[in-house]
Amino acid sequence: MPIDQQRRLRQAAAEAHAARDRGDVWEQNTAWRRYVLIEDALRDPQELLDEGVALSKVAIDLWLQR
Repeated sequence: MPIDQQRRLRQAAAEAHAARDRGDVWEQNTAWRRYVLIEDALRDPQELLDEGVALSKVAIDLWLQR
């Protein structure tokens, strides 16, 4: 993992923890979403695509079951 990405992950986690300590749920959630986006940017694109397709299939199945 590139050092810049490690720094960005640590920063997002620190911001989330600081927001939690302040009781700022909105900012905490925003920081954790940013953390996940940084993590996802480091993943293999094919893996992300496969996961998205699988989630779409589950959503279609759930919709058809209604």
